[in-house]
Amino acid sequence: MAGAGGRKVNPRRTIARVGALPTRRRLNIYAIAIGVWVTGVLWLIYHYFVRIIDNFGFENSHPLEQWWLIAHAIFSFAAVWMFGVLWPNHIKKGWKMKARRPTGGGLFGVILWLTLTGLALYYIGSDAWRSWTSILHWTVGLAGIVVFIWHLVTRTSHDDKEHPEAEATG
Repeated sequence: MAGAGGRKVNPRRTIARVGALPTRRRLNIYAIAIGVWVTGVLWLIYHYFVRIIDNFGFENSHPLEQWWLIAHAIFSFAAVWMFGVLWPNHIKKGWKMKARRPTGGGLFGVILWLTLTGLALYYIGSDAWRSWTSILHWTVGLAGIVVFIWHLVTRTSHDDKEHPEAEATG
């Protein structure tokens, strides 16, 4: 397909795909997702593996542990906000068009689980319940990046049916 000035035009860019995200929004999602995951991993490392010995010989948590948790909370807030931004034009439209349902549904489940367990961690008073909720939160959180990447790289037959001319032109 030739465009203005005889340039070859990519049909995937000329026809809006269902739920396709503008570049800036997509890059914001990537930054937020990476930020949530990395700060969560860093908190785990500092919480479970990095300790300091004070002047009296007592083992204490590293001071950066708290800051990683605060950064994780900030990125998580941004992730929940971005989820709300994506709801009408990406999630609902994609679900209605049956595009990437297995990966999108899985990602929805992960985000819902992490949001609910994150809130529970904030409000649970019992140390026993908090401990179990924490483990359930971070195990799903660690695996959540796999579901996110799976959603990004998986193409469905719906994606190809929407742009049959893109298949022919390469």
